Amino acid sequence: MPELGSGCRVIEPDEGRISREGARHRRRTVGAAIAARDIEQSVSRFDQGLSPGQVNPTSEEVHYVSAGSGACYIDGHRYDVEVGSSIYVGPGTECCFETPAGDLEIVSVCCPQIADSRFDLPPRTSPIDPGTARPEAVVHERGRKSIPTGDRWFKLLADKDLGCQRVTQFIGFIPKSEAPVHYHTYEEAIYIVEGRGVMWADGKEAPLEPGSCIYLPRQVKHSMKNFSDAPIRLMGVFHPSGSPAVRYDD
Repeated sequence: MPELGSGCRVIEPDEGRISREGARHRRRTVGAAIAARDIEQSVSRFDQGLSPGQVNPTSEEVHYVSAGSGACYIDGHRYDVEVGSSIYVGPGTECCFETPAGDLEIVSVCCPQIADSRFDLPPRTSPIDPGTARPEAVVHERGRKSIPTGDRWFKLLADKDLGCQRVTQFIGFIPKSEAPVHYHTYEEAIYIVEGRGVMWADGKEAPLEPGSCIYLPRQVKHSMKNFSDAPIRLMGVFHPSGSPAVRYDD
């Protein structure tokens, strides 16, 4: 797990503490164990079938489908999900996942960090009140608008439009380029969906590949570099919520 200085870390695809929660294999990548302040990131793979239910009593959680397909049940309401789907689960809301092929992979970020959450609830696949309207909780990146920022661009996924108050989730696209050194006033967790590059912080570098995770504390000067013709596609979540375009040059 390369540490680049000032708390910035790159977590390689095979790193992280793994736990099993029924049909779910969770790899914890960002959290208190690496001195993250407010956010917690994990990467989960699901066996065929239905996972146990989970609920975070005080935390918001945003999910991104990085591989496979299936369904997400939120308080019993079903949502079909596929690669590129973003899912918002509010505090105190029950959630479980189902995959027919056993190929579903979910990247999740929780804020504040998980404390008294339950991961072993009986899965709920129908709402308690069938007359309850299904809330808007899932969006797909193909339906979101591309927003340019310099020679790069991003799409907002889970944000305040979905009711998410603490964090902002986005998908970013980085062509062959080298960004100027800059910093943010928010704390960020990143997952590399596609592409390869280099992360720079405080004079040190680490390679990036699909499945790499990055933790960026507040106000750490950094730069992500893409030296290949294939773009880097990344999913980022930051706290407090705002715009990914806001940055401060060195």
